Amino acid sequence: MIPTPPKKFWIFHSIYWLVAGLALFLYGLRYGHWEVALVRNIYNPLLGFVVSFLISVAYVQKMPAQNINRLLFVIAASIAGAFLSAMIVNPITYGLLGYELRSLTASDIFTDGLYFALFYLVWSLLYLQLSGVSLFGAGMPSPNAGISKPPTQIETIDVEKAGAKLKLHVSDITHIVAKGDYVEFFTAADSYLKLGTISSYEEILGTGPFKRIHRSIIVNGDKIIAISGPAKGQYWIKLESDHEVRSSRNAQSVVEGLAPKAG
Repeated sequence: MIPTPPKKFWIFHSIYWLVAGLALFLYGLRYGHWEVALVRNIYNPLLGFVVSFLISVAYVQKMPAQNINRLLFVIAASIAGAFLSAMIVNPITYGLLGYELRSLTASDIFTDGLYFALFYLVWSLLYLQLSGVSLFGAGMPSPNAGISKPPTQIETIDVEKAGAKLKLHVSDITHIVAKGDYVEFFTAADSYLKLGTISSYEEILGTGPFKRIHRSIIVNGDKIIAISGPAKGQYWIKLESDHEVRSSRNAQSVVEGLAPKAG
């Protein structure tokens, strides 16, 4: 599930690539063909607009939880997007200049890839700052914001659904699943996506019925209907409304301490 980006993302995204387009136009004048620079000023930012959006999706769904891995992931995503972009724009530019495509060299792609990498890296750092994500720590907006009571008395969590703000009763949650920089709360009837980390919610929910049975899954022990397994150290856990999740091998002792709901 890809969350719909908020309005502020599109404002930032559009302004960034308009400014980048101007910079690329000025850079393109070095060819001595302002018409080519103008055309590149149109398709380069459009390509950057699309590729960086795809990078943002990768950040939402795949961003590592730990420190240095985040920085490496951002660098890798920026470089991958850059050389994909360079491999697309260089043949177009060569055609506009009247050159034969066979004269296009790996050095040309590498050179153009470098400035695209810079654009994507700067874009990534600004995007992550806008999203409240730190490259050197959890850096997420505190999940305590929107929780109606201190961690020892948690009863509801503020969520949104279709633009409506709601109070989600913790007792209604069947399980919680990590989704990149988001967590998804499941109930018997619906699900709700919220910015945050699963480790933070594991701490917030304390030592009650909520148990972490996978690096990306927390279950509500009060909502368990059946547990099957183990198979190679893993269990299948059936929750209310036919939700089913699988534990990790490392959580075998945790699952063995859970009991299905009677009846």
